[in-house]
Amino acid sequence: MKFWKIATQGRRNLKKSNAGQPMLRIVCFSLAGALFASPVAAIEKCGNGQRITCVVDGDTFWLDGTKYRIAGYDTPEPQTGICGGQFERDLAARASNRFIDLWNTTEITIHPKGIKGARGRDLVDVFSNGINIGNILVSEGLAREWPDGCEFWCNDCGN
Repeated sequence: MKFWKIATQGRRNLKKSNAGQPMLRIVCFSLAGALFASPVAAIEKCGNGQRITCVVDGDTFWLDGTKYRIAGYDTPEPQTGICGGQFERDLAARASNRFIDLWNTTEITIHPKGIKGARGRDLVDVFSNGINIGNILVSEGLAREWPDGCEFWCNDCGN
């Protein structure tokens, strides 16, 4: 079993890529003790092109060509399966932007769960400075707990 650790370097020693973007270092540890590191540019929202390393929404991202679903929470949908109209779209954008902000400004640690979700995405836990990102987004009103939280952006909480 292995996990990814993505850490921004200290502010004083933050390296810049040729494009001026902060660089991140991805380190993969395995139980055998092997170590792999390579620089990666800061993450952004996915565009229309091929998805290599980007954020789909507040709970789904691509890293080095693999699509991941973060376990334990759910964010509003930005494009499909929308039940809350423009409010949901706006909240989805805020959740995605917050995820990107955390990714680009804090130490991020990714722990694979070793299973795939319902849509074939690898399930992972993601931590920002040691705090579960799902807990951060839920506490900020940008996400719901999964699977037991209600989709408050759909007014579907039984109130």
